[in-house]
Amino acid sequence: MKVHVFLGEFKSRKDAISYTETYWEPEPDETVSEEEYSLWENNNPKWEMKSDLNCYLDGDFIETITDENKFEYLCGMIENPENVKHLKHELENKELILIFEKAINSENPELKSTNRIEYKGVYESTLK
Repeated sequence: MKVHVFLGEFKSRKDAISYTETYWEPEPDETVSEEEYSLWENNNPKWEMKSDLNCYLDGDFIETITDENKFEYLCGMIENPENVKHLKHELENKELILIFEKAINSENPELKSTNRIEYKGVYESTLK
């Protein structure tokens, strides 16, 4: 299985997750009109990364790694860790986002950098 690697700068883990995963805006209270409630339903869930990448994504196959061992984690996920050793220094100040090919509904996805994350390439994963 292939994995697409992205790096991004975020203020916190919460900020990273709110970009890379789906989230719901707070539900309106019972005093709102049916129209306002319907609007809220139609606008949720939000998923900024999916909107920015402009492609189908399945969140079950996406990981956001923000802990200190990001580089070691990445090396464990890549069949040939030598292919990603150039990312070690960058990972000291950035978060790691992994999008496995099963997350994408396309044989040849055209993933690219966005204004929040930088695309670093696609690699063979240790996962099969």
